Amino acid sequence: MAWATWQDVVTYKAKDLVIWETGDHGWTKYGGINRMTGEQSTVSFSSIVAIRGSHYPKRHVPPLNNTNLFGRDLKLCAYCGKTYEAKSLTNDHIIPRSQGGKHVWTNCVTACRRCNNHKGGRSPEQAGMDLLYVPYVPCREEFLILKNRKILADQMSFLKNSLPPYSRLLKQLA
Repeated sequence: MAWATWQDVVTYKAKDLVIWETGDHGWTKYGGINRMTGEQSTVSFSSIVAIRGSHYPKRHVPPLNNTNLFGRDLKLCAYCGKTYEAKSLTNDHIIPRSQGGKHVWTNCVTACRRCNNHKGGRSPEQAGMDLLYVPYVPCREEFLILKNRKILADQMSFLKNSLPPYSRLLKQLA
């Protein structure tokens, strides 16, 4: 799943790659006029389209950056449980990189600066701190929501219904 421009969708329709469409919003794009018939060409499509074939990788791991991490964690510190503005948050490696921890989704959580400084280069157990939630790799649907583009109501409904039950975004979208 990915966002497609209207130009991409018109191309998919012309190549007969659209296998189904749904959504409350629809568009019609107008092309040139046929000099033989005098008719103008049109292409109509809905806000959600499924494309035949594998145009996107089957397993897409969203990039791990602060914006996506803070979005996944709803800007909630994994140690004190308080919500902060992004400027007051940091990316905390549960198993510190100095101890061999990797920079991957399942080893990173959102932490406020105070908690991250207190934890330092230690694991939560070594620092005597409890981890309040389990980190996970966001799915494609979560990533599309985290990208925070203009999402139409029917697209959001489609994405929300596709979220896994463990997604923290379900709370935010309720």
